[in-house]
Amino acid sequence: MQIDDQTLMALADGELDAATAAKVTATVNADPALQARLRMFTETRTRLQADIPAPQPTAKDADLAAMIRATQAASDTAAKAPPPPAQPANINRRPLMAIAAALALAVVGLGWWQNGEPAQSGFGAGQLAALESLPSGQTQRLEDGRDLTMVASYQNGDGEFCREYETFGEAAQIVVACRGSDGWAERFAVSIQEEVGYVPATGEIAELDQFLNQSGMGQPLSPEEEAAALAE
Repeated sequence: MQIDDQTLMALADGELDAATAAKVTATVNADPALQARLRMFTETRTRLQADIPAPQPTAKDADLAAMIRATQAASDTAAKAPPPPAQPANINRRPLMAIAAALALAVVGLGWWQNGEPAQSGFGAGQLAALESLPSGQTQRLEDGRDLTMVASYQNGDGEFCREYETFGEAAQIVVACRGSDGWAERFAVSIQEEVGYVPATGEIAELDQFLNQSGMGQPLSPEEEAAALAE
């Protein structure tokens, strides 16, 4: 099944019917590159929505609200509507969580990040080459047999060029690395491994969002911005 970016964006927005969504999800599950593209679209959507200001009520809205309040106050027998359920902070991650559930991944290591202090990189030659040249959405095989998929590129609050990527093998790992004056260093990492029948919680995704926000990483870089940063 061929899946283009428009179909991936429709999946991220929940616009596909159930049958089509199931087929697309099954195809995405088997393709790390498609998973990376879907994650990039979802993260971009999340950050774009965060930048949209809440609509301001008009005078007509205020009059309508006042009329509703008066009607409710006059009716002692009116049943009180239950409060709406709280929306999870990661509501825009739901397409990714459906994929995660289908993949049956279990978190086995809590994510960590360094507050301005880079960790020892420990990068192999293949990882360094990918960080320096692999465009987001593409996958390459590492020397140890794992597949590395580049998810997105960012600029953090210190002006450093940062990249989010995933590696897949016996276990999977999500990593964010930044390029500083001393080269590349890991700033965030979380490890996951397969466990049949286990549906993971979304904590590791929320933790990644928290790290990106606290590090001043806004929207992912555009392909043109990423290419310019890779050329430096």
